[in-house]
Amino acid sequence: MNPPRFDVSLRVTLGLLLCPMLCLVSSIGCSTHAKRVSLSRSLFYEGQLQACRDRLEKLHKSHRQDRDVTNLDLAVVDLLDGRTEQAELRLKAVRDRFDRLEQESLSEKTLSMWTDDTARSYAGEDYEKILIRVYLALANLMRDGVDAESYTLQIQDKHEAVMQKLWGEAPVDTNSKKFTGLPIGFYLRGMLREQTHLDYDDALRSYSQVAELLPTCQAIQGDIQRVTQGVHSEPGNGVLYVFAMVGRGPYKIESVEQPTSDALLIADRIISAVGPYKLPPTIAPIKVPKVTVPDSDIEGVRVTVHNQAVGSTVSIADIDQLALETSQAARNELIARAVARRVIKKATVAAVKQQTSSNGLTSLGLDAAGVAWEALESADTRCWGLLPRSIQVLRIELPAGSHWLSLSPEYLGQIGRTDTRRQVSIVDGRNTYVVGWFPDTFTPPRILTSLH
Repeated sequence: MNPPRFDVSLRVTLGLLLCPMLCLVSSIGCSTHAKRVSLSRSLFYEGQLQACRDRLEKLHKSHRQDRDVTNLDLAVVDLLDGRTEQAELRLKAVRDRFDRLEQESLSEKTLSMWTDDTARSYAGEDYEKILIRVYLALANLMRDGVDAESYTLQIQDKHEAVMQKLWGEAPVDTNSKKFTGLPIGFYLRGMLREQTHLDYDDALRSYSQVAELLPTCQAIQGDIQRVTQGVHSEPGNGVLYVFAMVGRGPYKIESVEQPTSDALLIADRIISAVGPYKLPPTIAPIKVPKVTVPDSDIEGVRVTVHNQAVGSTVSIADIDQLALETSQAARNELIARAVARRVIKKATVAAVKQQTSSNGLTSLGLDAAGVAWEALESADTRCWGLLPRSIQVLRIELPAGSHWLSLSPEYLGQIGRTDTRRQVSIVDGRNTYVVGWFPDTFTPPRILTSLH
């Protein structure tokens, strides 16, 4: 690699190289976001919501760059703890900030080339941007539902933008698998339009879009048949919707990857735009974030009313699948940025050595500073870490009045322990909502019922 010449202050450049050495000494014990939130995640899945909240709030105050993702995790804790208004406020704040951050900051982009991607403000993954709006709708439904319909339109708009982006990046191959998407936004809109007892055509269009994304789901075919006949519920009946947050969802870990040929092509364009750098023939493995999904031992949730089984939930949002698909689509860009950073750092060290006519000892010191500079890089593992693996639903038509409801996890053809008995009130011609959290067969579930 031919080191480039810079018209920069030698003192500034040397300082830039020596700072990592000082930081390396002082940063012993520092960690990635994934490690910082590991205790919070453990507390969450142990059902210790208050302890989880306390831990997340400490992280929120002490790590400025993590505040958006800790706010998202806190919103989940708020929702499951019945603090639906607070959850909605947190979600709206992050939604608006992510929208602003879609216009990338040039200064942050430049800084990240000299440090790593954690120097950037986290702008959210595509699947997270959709799910923020999904959770906004669910949180609002658990209160008064006034803004829920508006949120469903936001879900659809963001879903369309993300799918357009992903389909545009997908390989042109008639045999390639299309991105699955998240049908839940269309389902929620159909559900709300049907409740008006007037807008059955709108409901039909929404359910038909769900059927396109879930062609094998029999429950959706039942929804389509019902709204085609124009009947929300029989006179004297109302409808109960059970939404189940099933399994432990995706999160990011730090991974070491070998750059792909596609990533190297992108990296070459990046470094050509930044300065007079050349891409070396070989690049050592680099640190990048990787989305991982824990194994799940829950298939669904069995719903019982007055000790009579009425059905099981079905998935209308495979969060794990979309998270893996969207992260894979963005992977080459992530690797390319990491490659570009490595090239720029190595070229900078070589240029300083050339300009200073350094002797053996000084040269060794500069090499050590360069190694430390690269070693300080961390993969950006910030993410919304308390999502479920999937969101499932079951629609039940019941006579108006009070009913006893029980929810039980299903796994390996068996029914888990039932200790979630709740009383729900059904209103003639209206919807009632229940949200249940079932991360695994060992964690005690949490159940939330709507206030209307």
